[in-house]
Amino acid sequence: MGKRILRAVSVLSLPFSLTGFALAAPDEAPIQLEEIIVTATKRASLLQETPIAITAITGSTLQEMGAKGMDDFFRTVPGLVVQEGETGAGRGRVAVRGIRSQGEATLGLYYGETPIIGSNGTASDPGGRTGDLALFDVRQIEVLRGPQGTLYGSSSMGGTIRVLFNEPSTRGVASSVSSEGSFTRDGGFNYALQAMLNTPLTETLALRAVVSRQENEGYIDQVTLNRKNTNDSRQTSVRAALKWAPREDFSYTLTVMHQDSGVDDSTLYTRSLGMFNSNAPTLTSYDEKFTLVSGEGRLDLGFADLVLASGWQESGTERTTDGTATALASIAAPASPCRIHFGISTACSATQLASYVAYARTRTPALFYAEMENRVITQEARLTSNGQGALQWTAGLYYEKRNDDVDSYFVLADATTGELIKPIDVTSYRYVDTDMTQVAPFGEATLEVLPGLKVTGGLRYYHYEKTVAGEVVLPGGPSYQSASPYAETKTTESGTIGKASLSYQATDDVLLYSTASQGFRPGGTNNTPNIPSDLITYESDSLWNYEAGIKTNWFDKVLSANLAGYWIDWDNIQVSTRTADNVFSFITNAGAARTRGVEFELNARPVTGLTLSATVNYTDAKLTEDQVNSSSLPSTSIGRAGDRIPYTPRWSGSASASYEWELSASLSGLARLDYSYTGQYPNTFRPTLSTYRVIGGYHIVGGRLGVKAEGWNAALFARNLFNSQASTFTDGSTRYVAVRPRTIGVSVGADF
Repeated sequence: MGKRILRAVSVLSLPFSLTGFALAAPDEAPIQLEEIIVTATKRASLLQETPIAITAITGSTLQEMGAKGMDDFFRTVPGLVVQEGETGAGRGRVAVRGIRSQGEATLGLYYGETPIIGSNGTASDPGGRTGDLALFDVRQIEVLRGPQGTLYGSSSMGGTIRVLFNEPSTRGVASSVSSEGSFTRDGGFNYALQAMLNTPLTETLALRAVVSRQENEGYIDQVTLNRKNTNDSRQTSVRAALKWAPREDFSYTLTVMHQDSGVDDSTLYTRSLGMFNSNAPTLTSYDEKFTLVSGEGRLDLGFADLVLASGWQESGTERTTDGTATALASIAAPASPCRIHFGISTACSATQLASYVAYARTRTPALFYAEMENRVITQEARLTSNGQGALQWTAGLYYEKRNDDVDSYFVLADATTGELIKPIDVTSYRYVDTDMTQVAPFGEATLEVLPGLKVTGGLRYYHYEKTVAGEVVLPGGPSYQSASPYAETKTTESGTIGKASLSYQATDDVLLYSTASQGFRPGGTNNTPNIPSDLITYESDSLWNYEAGIKTNWFDKVLSANLAGYWIDWDNIQVSTRTADNVFSFITNAGAARTRGVEFELNARPVTGLTLSATVNYTDAKLTEDQVNSSSLPSTSIGRAGDRIPYTPRWSGSASASYEWELSASLSGLARLDYSYTGQYPNTFRPTLSTYRVIGGYHIVGGRLGVKAEGWNAALFARNLFNSQASTFTDGSTRYVAVRPRTIGVSVGADF
């Protein structure tokens, strides 16, 4: 613990050291920090005057970092964790402040005004499949920490990430292009190409189009299959926005985006074989096509702004996970699988057992193969008061309609290549269909009771209905899928969540605030073979967040320092457990947890051209009740009071320094250094389990060095400069995911 604290202190002290060094330069004068405007409260406000724990990353900062996805910026946000590997290749779980578990997402993700919702899969776990949009031509990213339930609804119980795009402009034609090439140690060549065009079509109508393509060569070698660099990934993204503004008081923006992404294999490797070597019998891939059509209308009514936001999104996903171990287990202990195979309730005869084992051996290597279709319609109508009066308010109505279909197959894989055989060779098949409808009126109001002293109250009423139906169409012994007729279950729930906040603008440079707020996630129904009837449905879970913070500016806004502390009580937690045969995952409610923490952020511009930042985060996230459900087996509900919440480091931090200086009258130099520290964390709850591991505890350093002139720029960059090989995820056996190896490359861009 002492070493980790010293590391955190070192992170915190770095900017002050650099500041002191920079201020020694006699010919340089400090300049103020950029005043960032955020819209986190559904109205525009200055970041330092917004009484919420929020990190705002501007588009220019994302460009300086060379960020192309969430993995490139999340370590700069206190308490934000992006976990790759848990749900297979290609997708991860995103959480903040230790509010992390399976089921619906605990952290809301918004593209503009539209919430993005992942596919359920067979395990009712959309939170484990958070999308990752290409971050080109992005105006700003806002990360709101703590529950945002009153304004953002369900699945924002831990916080919300908002990705805000640059809008079309009628001011003139503008375009930009950029390209990047790099090499990854133990891997190969990677590239990225991006382009943007903004053009007025009339005096009131403008179009903005963005396209990007990136490919990363893999670095995982499959020893058993004698294949190298199997985890290649690719992403193609297209976005077009049309904005019509016929009057000053009215505008409508229509946005269409499509993204096609895929990963050929998991990033898991087998530690006993050495770094990035794996002995998996199959390749586990993830391919997704995502389409979003959104419309946003804004009308100034004088007393208030009216916003109408509509969204239609569809994702089609093909995913594989290894099923060989399941098939081999059915061969080693064939009694139950044999009964499934022959469709009998009595014990198999010796002849039947021998026949089943011979058959099962022909069904390996095996894959669980899922085809997932997810369609979501969202509508929000919102009024936000205008003016600078003592009372400010927001009121709205949210509607969501979701349909999610999963076809789940147990299939044969190619023994030589490890790949899925197409057309698929099916051993067993089942499907799960999920329909959900949600309606929620909401509102918040802020009253300035005394100069600088404001009281805020918020309330959201929610009502949802969720129907889950499914059937095992083709039973199979090697997959333990016994015959199951069509079954349909409906759950419905209504409730309210609230928020109360007190803030005081003590001076122009000091804001104090305290907040008590609620968050929740919808419950649902499992359509899972072999679970007890009383575990078919599960309830929503909820939490209370108690928070206090201070935001400050120093030295005439040359430096800002923000501090927040919080206490969260989380009840009736949705957790993932497994069936008695250890084959199928499902969701149930079990236990309670408490997270406590402190977040610190610092930004400074001590001299012209130099920008410094630092963060330090401490999170203590533990169970306060045993994770025991009366109908669950002790071996599958293993968390006990005092156990740490997995994948939540106690300590983390980051620091960066960015400097731009004049090389000539037309040329500037650019240098940036980024550092992050992620402390150790467990992979599961119970320390006594054989699968319990402590991982993490790593440092990541990246940097860029380049030049910029009017209309173009070029840079040499390095990610994971010192080639950290620390583990970020493990399945509890000998398989791990590590940080991507050192990647060095060159980027070139131009504006027209």
